Amino acid sequence: MAIDVNMDEVLISPLSSMVREISAGVAAAQRELDAAALATQTQLATEHPELEALGYQVTWYQIPEAQVEMRMALHFEKKDAQSPARMYVAPFNTKYRNTFSFSADGTSTLKLRIVPVPPQGRSA
Repeated sequence: MAIDVNMDEVLISPLSSMVREISAGVAAAQRELDAAALATQTQLATEHPELEALGYQVTWYQIPEAQVEMRMALHFEKKDAQSPARMYVAPFNTKYRNTFSFSADGTSTLKLRIVPVPPQGRSA
């Protein structure tokens, strides 16, 4: 019996793509937090210049660290002898286990920690 699988739901992708997407999501969330704080500070300056004159600053929020831990099913694939092998990962969840009759014995854990670092100094 054939099983119709929506690969977007299973999320099979190269490991590098998954790490890049997670990192881009964290960066986008931080940009949105910064934009909201900047907009609020601008609104404060417009509506309450007396507070700005006193040095009042709105609260700026930051994501000091993001940690991701996922149980992953791994798959290695080499298209031909000349191409390098690529590693594909899929989150190990009930849908994946049932769709592919996969056992938890073959899973790995992906741990990812994203932290901010200060910008490098400019050389003169």
